[in-house]
Amino acid sequence: MKRKSQSNRRRPDRREQLRGGVDRALGFLRRSAPFCLLAAVALGLPYLSYQAYLHTVSSSYFALEIVEVTGQQRVAESELLRAGEFEEGMNIFSVDAERSRLSIEQLDYVKSAHVERRLPNRVSVRIEEYEPVAIVVDEGYMLVDESGHGFLSLEPGTALGNLLELPLISGIGHIDLAEERGRELLSSGLEVAGLYESMGLGRLQRLSQVHVDPVMGVSLVTEETGTEIRLGWGRYRERLDRLHAVQTTLIERGMDADYVLVDQDGDLSRVAVGQRPEPGIGKGSEPH
Repeated sequence: MKRKSQSNRRRPDRREQLRGGVDRALGFLRRSAPFCLLAAVALGLPYLSYQAYLHTVSSSYFALEIVEVTGQQRVAESELLRAGEFEEGMNIFSVDAERSRLSIEQLDYVKSAHVERRLPNRVSVRIEEYEPVAIVVDEGYMLVDESGHGFLSLEPGTALGNLLELPLISGIGHIDLAEERGRELLSSGLEVAGLYESMGLGRLQRLSQVHVDPVMGVSLVTEETGTEIRLGWGRYRERLDRLHAVQTTLIERGMDADYVLVDQDGDLSRVAVGQRPEPGIGKGSEPH
C-alpha cells in the first residue's frame, strides 16, 4: 500500500522570516561590537598622536628662548651656542642634548659638559673647563693643568693674553707627562715657580723659564738678563732665600750674571756666581 506524502506542513510567513533575520543581524553586531571598537581605537590613536605631535612641534609655547650657561670662563658663549646648535625660536624638542654635549666637549678648554632641556622654552648648559697652570715646551707649546694633563697645543699666531703669566716649563713633554715621574717633575717645576713669585723674586728678575731635569733638578732662566739659576733638588725655599740675597747684591752693584749656582746640597750658603764680562774682559766666577 502506498503512503501519501505529508505536503500539508506549515511554512513560516514572511514577517517571521524578517524578524529572524533582524535578530541574527543584531546578535552579530553585539558580538562584533568590541572588535570594531578596538579596531577604531587602533586606527585612530596613531592619527591622533600624529596630530598631537604636529601641534607640539609647531606651537610657539615650546620655542627655545633662553640658553643658560654656567661654568664658562674662557670659552666664548657664542662658540658654545654654535657648537650646541642652539637657535632662538627652534622647537625645544628638536634639541638633541647628547649630541650637543659631545659637540661642546670638542671645544678648547672644555673638560666636560652637561646639557639639559627645561620645558617649555629653556636649555641649561653646564661646563667644566680645564685650568691651565703652565705652558710646557715640547715640540711646540702645550697648555697643561695641575694634574699634568696636556689639553691644548698652542698654534702659531695664537693670542696668548694672560697666558703669558703662566710659567714656561721645559725638559718634559707630553710623553713624559703620561708617566708618574714626568708628573712629579712638573710638580717640582710648578712649586719652584710659585715660590719664586710669592717670595718676591719676580720683582727683582722676572722669570722666563723653568727647566726640570731628572738628574740635575730644577733650573731657572731670568727674562731680562737670561741668567741661568741652578737650584738642584729639594729645600727650594732655602735655596731661593739665598738666591734673593745674591740677586739683590747684583742689582745694587749694577751687575749681571751668566749663572748662579745654588745647587750645593751640603752647604746652601755657598753660591757660585758667573759674572757676565764686559767686552774685552774674560769671564770669571765669584763665590758668595
